Amino acid sequence: MDIFQCHEILGLKQGASIPEIKQAYREMVLRYHPDKNSTEGSEIIFSRISEAYQTLRMQNKKHDKIIQKFDDIYPEDAVLSYNQAQTLAAKHQYEEAIVFYDKALKQLPRYANAWLKKGDALDHLKRHEDALYCYGKVLQINPESVDAWNLQGICLSDLKRYEEALESFDEATVLDPTHGPAWNFKGVCFFMLGRYEMAFDCFERATKSHPEFIVAWHNKGGVLMKMGRKKEAEKCYEKEKKIKQ
Repeated sequence: MDIFQCHEILGLKQGASIPEIKQAYREMVLRYHPDKNSTEGSEIIFSRISEAYQTLRMQNKKHDKIIQKFDDIYPEDAVLSYNQAQTLAAKHQYEEAIVFYDKALKQLPRYANAWLKKGDALDHLKRHEDALYCYGKVLQINPESVDAWNLQGICLSDLKRYEEALESFDEATVLDPTHGPAWNFKGVCFFMLGRYEMAFDCFERATKSHPEFIVAWHNKGGVLMKMGRKKEAEKCYEKEKKIKQ
């Protein structure tokens, strides 16, 4: 898909700004997203809209200035604190990691990745409300953080706030239509709410985006069993076994 086609699909003039591209994309996604529009052909249109947006997004990234590495532009002690936190988190020493994330954030209160990682550490400790606060901080700084929308959705799902979680996963999949984990967790929410057809559609998208996604194949099999489609479910479980081998 060339740049001219991308602008045409999104209803934009050549040379449109980044905010204009984002706004056009969001409006069209809200109109044609399969979860919101069941008319024939809407899924194909949605795919073309997503492809056009991703193409323009990548094109603009090429023109962005090269950003210096984290440890080249921030205070040395803040970098050391953040790296120490990452080391501790990797060892599952989450309480200790949070102390060092806080030290980094004291100097760099708008460092989104530190908020994100702190939220993830808190989530592992089952401190879900505190984790939600951190993800909220990330999204204040960067509303297009797919990871923050996805992790916020998972956190809300853990709290059984499934409708709110679905809103977060909607944002994640709008920003990145190939985000397998977000589609999978979105499917889990629909499953818990008893909306099996919609759950199946999400698991289908997860396995199409990531054919080796074991958990999504398992979940897809589970929802097919619930829908009485036993033979199709068995094929999913077979696929799951093959990937594990």
